Amino acid sequence: MDGIADIDILPTLLVVDDEIVQRMIVSRMAEKMGYAAAAVATLEEATMFLRSRDVDVIVLDLSLHDRDGIELLRDIARLRRDPLIVFISGFDERIRETAARLAVALGLRVAGTLAKPLQLDRLLAIIGEAPRVMARAAKNRLASLTPAMLEAAIETGEIQCLFQPKVSLKDRRVVGFEALARWYGPGMGVIGPDTFIPMAERHGLIDRITVKILDSALAQLHVWHAIDPALEMAVNLSPCSLGDLKLPERIGEILHRNQIAASRLVLEVTEGAVMADYISAADILTRLRIRGVGISVDDFGTGHSSLLSLLRLPFGELKIDQSFVRGLLTDPDSTRIVRAVLSLAASMGLHVVAEGIETEAVAQRLTELGTETGQGYLFAPPLGIAAATAFLHGEVSVA
Repeated sequence: MDGIADIDILPTLLVVDDEIVQRMIVSRMAEKMGYAAAAVATLEEATMFLRSRDVDVIVLDLSLHDRDGIELLRDIARLRRDPLIVFISGFDERIRETAARLAVALGLRVAGTLAKPLQLDRLLAIIGEAPRVMARAAKNRLASLTPAMLEAAIETGEIQCLFQPKVSLKDRRVVGFEALARWYGPGMGVIGPDTFIPMAERHGLIDRITVKILDSALAQLHVWHAIDPALEMAVNLSPCSLGDLKLPERIGEILHRNQIAASRLVLEVTEGAVMADYISAADILTRLRIRGVGISVDDFGTGHSSLLSLLRLPFGELKIDQSFVRGLLTDPDSTRIVRAVLSLAASMGLHVVAEGIETEAVAQRLTELGTETGQGYLFAPPLGIAAATAFLHGEVSVA
């Protein structure tokens, strides 16, 4: 092994590549970005390293002498590691994207894929644009979170909303926001939903968080309606909430309390959540639609019964999953999927939102294909109230 640093307070980036020059170049770039860089040449060395410590980012060559990097994916999943993975290879884009989809199917996180010879600026951008990994000390603090701490956080107002704009791709006008839950824990920094939402679902706290987010988001929407009364607010619904038959009444009360018309609220549900308990979901979603609330299929295209769900349930919107959006210009399969989704939506009279838009080229292509609305870091990341208000006023430029 070369370049393995014994630094536990920095995030770690592991390069797995049989080319020594490539290992050195990527390692040096990682160190300049604030990582503790490690580099190995073989699958055996990579597995040994992963058994001994956590890794935050792995830059993985798909071809390692007479072996392939795919073999390492199974070890990463089996060892229950959770790194961001960047695939690099001299193989064509289709093979790289297939590897990425396999990693996702194994429950791993993929930041992107790159061709060899590497363009370091692209690698830098992919790692820099990905959710910033946490230093080991921060991870250890998060591991100590308990349901009691989360319950106290709900009571004391530590669970708050950020707002990501949804933008008309045709004229770049803000048409609404998606409310995203964050936990602002003292001494913990900002804790993302991937950390605390599963805990809330396991310990019966998710309904309280849902009510908190809905109340906060709709109260803010009421304020923003003085600027633009047509704005919508999207809020995610947990699969657990689709088992609560009193949910339509509770949402109706929150809408009334905040003086928001039901048509201005869009509830986002994943296809998997719907199909887990179809009867209960059909009951709740149909009653919400009767009340005028919008229902959106989130992460569309990643499930297994998408068409069946659309035909049987009262959805009015679907969101194209960001994995297809990001591959739109490079992956022929992603292009075909996006075209098919747009065609299906048009035939059924459904509104379409593309999420995960990060470049102007992707936004332009989606516009050409007929996509109406988009959201993503090209326009704005999730924003606090002040920044979101400034964005709405046009004081923060829209790309």
